[in-house]
Amino acid sequence: MALNLDANSLNHALARGMVVVMNAKCSIEYNGRASSKAGEAWRLIIIKPDGSLLVHSNEGYQPLNWQPPGSRVYFSGRQIIAIRHRPHEVLKITLHEVAWIETAIANEGDFRLQGSHEDVKAWVVRNLAKVTNCPNAKLIGTEVPLNGHGVADVVADCNGARVIIEVKRGVVDLNAVSQLKRYVDAVPGSRGVLVGSWFTSGALELAREFGFKTVEY
Repeated sequence: MALNLDANSLNHALARGMVVVMNAKCSIEYNGRASSKAGEAWRLIIIKPDGSLLVHSNEGYQPLNWQPPGSRVYFSGRQIIAIRHRPHEVLKITLHEVAWIETAIANEGDFRLQGSHEDVKAWVVRNLAKVTNCPNAKLIGTEVPLNGHGVADVVADCNGARVIIEVKRGVVDLNAVSQLKRYVDAVPGSRGVLVGSWFTSGALELAREFGFKTVEY
């Protein structure tokens, strides 16, 4: 059964620190450093009071689209609009039909995270052949300066060509892809690899455009 939207009430719920979850038939338009469109389909939408927004399909654990904490998210008529200022990105979700909406309180309990950035780099070094897709890969070094253009997490040699590996402990977003692009541009003839726990859809699209390999650990 389709439901009517009360945009004012939902905006008020977010302002009060509530989480908004809905199942809706929607279409999505993203514009930022890249652009994408997703046609009308049923999706799960999660909006958190810190500005996070996630849109899930019925496959996998990665969101189809997302905006990070600090974004401005609000309801306007039949749309959800999420704006990120640095870098400037706009995600617009048009709601064609809504099956259900819930608002809820979600508090953070005791949380301990194991595994540091150094642990992930160590995993990359132990698995160079797999990460670089090069059986003959050899480690050149970690924390390698790149001609004044930054410091690469890991640099390897693959049959005489440099492989620059950017490691992220958590999510890989557009910023990480752009950072690796600067590193690769600083070393002529090199190629790039991004390693992280998961990738945003925008990051995957931009990585493919640049010819970077992506690896989940």
